[in-house]
Amino acid sequence: MKNILFILALIVGITTQAQVSTTRINDIKLGMKLSELEKLTGQKFKLKLNEYGYPDGDLTIVSKGITYKVGLTQNGESNRADNLTIYMIKSSDSSLKTLSGIKIGSTLDELLSKYKNLNIEIFDGYDEKTEKRTKAFRYFNIEDYDNASILQFYLVNDKVVSFDVMYNEGC
Repeated sequence: MKNILFILALIVGITTQAQVSTTRINDIKLGMKLSELEKLTGQKFKLKLNEYGYPDGDLTIVSKGITYKVGLTQNGESNRADNLTIYMIKSSDSSLKTLSGIKIGSTLDELLSKYKNLNIEIFDGYDEKTEKRTKAFRYFNIEDYDNASILQFYLVNDKVVSFDVMYNEGC
């Protein structure tokens, strides 16, 4: 009985630490409707939609003490706010981490070690001032083909500074 309780406690501990995946950050998931997000956060969001029915810019929200930027897109024929769904989630909160233990401050070497057997891509940043590629900031992507999504780590000086979860548009 003690072994069963220990295993259950271990599983609960692991799943509560696994806050970032290729489809979600905490309880905020790709494809979630705006109404579900409002219910989850207990907030009602007032959005200004452009002529095409899309919000102007990303939505900044705070849920359970963590700040997120959420990108919304239309999911339907009519250009109304009740048809909006999440297509991108971003956070740089230091309490977040992946199931593999990657967190804010983790290094490029740690990412390579943990994810070398997955579908990964690393992109150098583009410095608009010099109009050249730079290794000062990079993007480390894990592609999830089954969910058509990407978990993107934004790195500055080869250290993780934020997590982005988004749909892969196939471009």
